[in-house]
Amino acid sequence: MKGYGPGGKIKSIMKAKHKKNRNALLFLILSVCIISGLVSIRNQYVSYPMSDGFLNLSEEDMAEKAIQLNGAWKFYEGSFEDTGSQTANSLDVPGTWRGKVINGEKLGKHGIGVYELRVRVPAPGDYCMKLNYVSSAYQLYINNKLIVENGKIGVDKNTEIPSWAPQFVYFRADQNDLVIRIKVSNFHCNNGGIVLPVYIGKQIPLFRFHLLNLMKNIGFMGILAGMACYLYVFNWCLNKKAQSVYLWIFCISVLVAASIIDGESLVSILPFLTIDAVLKTEYISFMVQITSIQFYLWSMYPDLGKTHPFRFLKILDFFYTAILICLPVMPVLYDDMVFIPILFINALCYFIKIARAFQLKKPNAGPILLGYCAYVMSCILQIMDIQHNIDVKYLSDFNFYYFGVLFFLLSQGYVLAVNVEDTFHQSELAHEMEIASLQAQISPHFLFNILHNIYCLMDTNVEMAKNMLMCLSYFLRVKYRFDYRTYTLYQLKEELDLVNAYVELENVRMNGALKLAIDAPDELLTNDILPLTLQPLVENCIKHGYDSGELNIRIRVMENGEMLVISVEDNGRGIRPEILENLGRSDASKRGVGINNINYRLNICFQSRLVIESQWLKGTKISFQIPKRG
Repeated sequence: MKGYGPGGKIKSIMKAKHKKNRNALLFLILSVCIISGLVSIRNQYVSYPMSDGFLNLSEEDMAEKAIQLNGAWKFYEGSFEDTGSQTANSLDVPGTWRGKVINGEKLGKHGIGVYELRVRVPAPGDYCMKLNYVSSAYQLYINNKLIVENGKIGVDKNTEIPSWAPQFVYFRADQNDLVIRIKVSNFHCNNGGIVLPVYIGKQIPLFRFHLLNLMKNIGFMGILAGMACYLYVFNWCLNKKAQSVYLWIFCISVLVAASIIDGESLVSILPFLTIDAVLKTEYISFMVQITSIQFYLWSMYPDLGKTHPFRFLKILDFFYTAILICLPVMPVLYDDMVFIPILFINALCYFIKIARAFQLKKPNAGPILLGYCAYVMSCILQIMDIQHNIDVKYLSDFNFYYFGVLFFLLSQGYVLAVNVEDTFHQSELAHEMEIASLQAQISPHFLFNILHNIYCLMDTNVEMAKNMLMCLSYFLRVKYRFDYRTYTLYQLKEELDLVNAYVELENVRMNGALKLAIDAPDELLTNDILPLTLQPLVENCIKHGYDSGELNIRIRVMENGEMLVISVEDNGRGIRPEILENLGRSDASKRGVGINNINYRLNICFQSRLVIESQWLKGTKISFQIPKRG
């Protein structure tokens, strides 16, 4: 296993880059899957061209798919009366009438009118229609028969009772030709008219389409809830608690907004909500989104936030949100002339901040900038789609807002994954440096003992001192065949060579009183071991076990499944019971030499510890296990 030295560092960096490339590929795959999932719903319905408010379905098999009634409907503005005596205009469905030019005049957001479409079906029989969001109230007539009323239409705000409840309507057609009229009044919303598509078909395919569409919305909200938990937990684990809270708030506010935008979820779950409450909730959720993004970015790049020229946004957003919460629904507060500029100013300021971070090469500024741009563009396209009904191949009925939010959250998930990976990589380097530092502590300890012995012999036995210097030279040559700054592990054979050289060095001083026996099969000698693991144990045998006569030291290496069992035993004095009880229990954080050092290194590398067995005056056996690694 390579360490943090020159060769190890290059491999670690290449490994990290390889992981980042795999993360980027996973990120791309997830994005493609989301896109395909969002557009796959189009396969469940079909659209047909209509002209002059007429749609011919007489040759179509309506038992298979739902029919989307998109196109130019006839529109009678300003009255609920019989349309036969009025001049018909044309208005696209889905879409708002706000800003449309009728009879040379531009329509405002409030008003009344009648949509009319003639449809020729294949045969009389039972049919269904699905209507989601028609602002603010409407009545549906088929062949002059009232089928359903949503809210109560009126000629002003006082007489109108608004409702956003989705409708799934069953009716029977007694003839092939159907005249569909939808009387609409809008005095409570900023956009009047049939804003979302209208569908017609047989009960089974239309209900299947309705169910699939509902499952898509629930799936998106489930993904969003999962992303909220993922981002929250990851940031919390990384000790970035502020960021986790801001992202969690963003996800929850998006979840609320999405349940309103799809036209079904929130109103279906909470049918008692008034349109004012729904409208207030929608606008507040958008303000909470942009505010949470603001605080998230400032927590990511606090140095830029301190000098950011647009810090007044905090005050602006706070007061606008507080006004939305505290005051009743007033059209001026929810008007696009107020709301859109606030969104635009926030979006521009955040873009400048992230672009500045990207320019300064701040960490993860690239993915954040990409995700943020996708989110902003999706919001712009969603607003344009509501206002003007984007009808482009592969983009018709595409939920831009869903895609942008998911892309933004995935980019934050990618940033978190990179942060975790970088943190793990840095911890690996610190881990390896720590091991090398611990191993380096052994060398001065050992060398001090040998040099002290040589110094003592210089006056009494110069020849023996010279022999010890030669043995020390050989020992160092064996020891520094490896470098603990480059290799964290090395082969068992090298450690045994080191032990042999050390015992030979000690035997010069002890007149051959040491007898070393090594029982290790050749096929196991290539296994990896931590440097200076056995040598300090042998040193302890000599230092604490030798009494007089001969000292026999045996090193055994055995296999035990996927583990190696290595033991060092001697026939020396042994260890007193009271000392044995406390041996190896010293505070590991002190990281001293000897037993504690070896125990600590074995634990952080292999989750192993020394097992010490000893009998006083009979000898000592120290063993440990490590994984087999070739």
